[in-house]
Amino acid sequence: MKVKTLTLALTSIMALTATSSFAANNADFNSPYMNAKDTPLTHLPENGNNAKVNLETAKYWNLDVNSEQRASYDDPITINVADGIWTFATRSILNVSVVEAPEGLIVFDTGDNGHDAAEFYAMLRKETDKPIAAIVYSHEHYVFGARYFVDQEAARGNNNIKIIGHPNTNASIAKNGGAASIHPETSGITIGRSIEQFNAYATPEKGDNAAYKNTIMPDQSGFVPVNLSPTYDGETINVAGLDIVFYMDGIATDTANQLMSYIPSKKAVVNNVLWGWFPNIYSARGGRYRNPNEWMNAVEKIKELKPEIVMSTHSTSVVGNDKINKRLKDYHDGLAFVLDQTLKNIALGQGPDELRYSVKLPKYLKESPILVQNYGEVSIMAPRIYTALFGQFDRNATHLNKLHPQDEATRMVSAMGGEDKVYNLAKTAFDNGDYLWSAQLSDFLVKVNPTQENKELKADALEQMGYRATSTNSRSFYMAQAAELRGQVNIIKNVPALPAAIVKNINDYVDYYRIRINPERSGDTEATIKFDFGDNHVYGLEISRAVVNYLDNAEMSKAKSDVTVQMKPEVWAEIYNNIATFDDLLKAGKVKVTQGGNAKASQLMGLFDPIYDWKNDKGLQDLAKMLGQSEQ
Repeated sequence: MKVKTLTLALTSIMALTATSSFAANNADFNSPYMNAKDTPLTHLPENGNNAKVNLETAKYWNLDVNSEQRASYDDPITINVADGIWTFATRSILNVSVVEAPEGLIVFDTGDNGHDAAEFYAMLRKETDKPIAAIVYSHEHYVFGARYFVDQEAARGNNNIKIIGHPNTNASIAKNGGAASIHPETSGITIGRSIEQFNAYATPEKGDNAAYKNTIMPDQSGFVPVNLSPTYDGETINVAGLDIVFYMDGIATDTANQLMSYIPSKKAVVNNVLWGWFPNIYSARGGRYRNPNEWMNAVEKIKELKPEIVMSTHSTSVVGNDKINKRLKDYHDGLAFVLDQTLKNIALGQGPDELRYSVKLPKYLKESPILVQNYGEVSIMAPRIYTALFGQFDRNATHLNKLHPQDEATRMVSAMGGEDKVYNLAKTAFDNGDYLWSAQLSDFLVKVNPTQENKELKADALEQMGYRATSTNSRSFYMAQAAELRGQVNIIKNVPALPAAIVKNINDYVDYYRIRINPERSGDTEATIKFDFGDNHVYGLEISRAVVNYLDNAEMSKAKSDVTVQMKPEVWAEIYNNIATFDDLLKAGKVKVTQGGNAKASQLMGLFDPIYDWKNDKGLQDLAKMLGQSEQ
């Protein structure tokens, strides 16, 4: 019976294959970074810092602010969206929208830092002198200008501002600065990658390699905690005499901690769903998987509200149901196309690297203003869908276990005839405009022998790729790493935690410390360190040979400790950020050992490795100088 069933199934399959054509979307291997010697380049005008870019970028940049082909603002401008409703744009990555309510102004988002906030606030005060009654955070990324707004209002005698946000906002900022990570121990890496993605290393400020858009420099000291949150999705809250419906379920885009605001009396939606460019379903800086289905659901949620006004964090404000519906449809279809074609090509056997080339927007979607790829690029998004489904293994058995990158580079250079031959291959590729291949070859060279000549060749290739990148995120990575190879900048790999965040969340940062155990040094150690920070903040690290377990307050109260150390939370911040060693702080009297003795405590704490090498890490040294801590 089983044989007969199998035979029938195989017969059906054979019949199907005889009449059907199975082919993934054709991969033409074309890339803006290959065979690109003759790609026309130009320079942006003064307001674009005279950056060297491709013609597509320049064409978009030079569009009139009122052009139907423009979906984001690139210059300071005030848009009077409707009576008592404004959108303010600067050179910042985001917009600030303001709605006049009977009892004052409601400000939606505040900027990344005090500098951005000062610009927004000055623009606002040119339009109205009314007091600010409330600030609404769309999500945790653009909250760091709030302190400036609050301080300016306090100087005017206004000390009663509601700060409205998602219920998780305060915790997200406190724990990881808003750079959410599945494993918060790596939040410093996410922040470091964000700095690299958002043009922080652009040098010089004007000229070929300059940044011209999407520069972000968050200042977490500008955050003002949320003091009012909706308690359920769709809750109506009267804010300054104006009813606002707040949605927080089913609207996840680049973060799940979002509020979407709907003002029924004005038929207006304020959101972080419709961006002014293709939705960034994968951010090169890293982070949670941004499920396109969730983003499409958020788009549909806006559509169901039938708004007449839509204001967004990153796009031009839109008035009129027809225009809004067109924008919503294009955004939905862009997401749906990339998701569905990725899934189809996966079903036909493609892995993440093939998907980079096979999933490309059709002309009508590529030309939609709301789907321009000047933020992220689709070529890096399809692979992220694959890895979300299957992880990094592409089903090629030779990729299950791979050579270490350093070993691979050594073997590849040898296989291609040695360093001189590979250099000539890379240089020829560069001269022919095959910049991606040149970059990959020179990357092998730099790994094998990081001479300045090899670094310069790799830098030259990355630089040319940066000029041709429409995506500002990709350009920023290319230009930053080219500058570092030339010794012009030092890219910080892991940003230390804010001392204030450590102090406020001392239990979490004791927990995070566990990953630093050195398994060779810990050997057969079985011991528990008890940390007493006062005010009933008592936590523990239980060393079980090569693994460390965190013990919270309740667990520590029942556990037997081998040593007990007392210190203030501020002192733990110094240990956590490797500003000072445990032994130095012990000698200075900032740490006291109340059980087990100094020698035992020192021995156990010595089993943990430092993460931040302030002495040798030039990126950290530059950060220290920026913070006025050059003595560290």
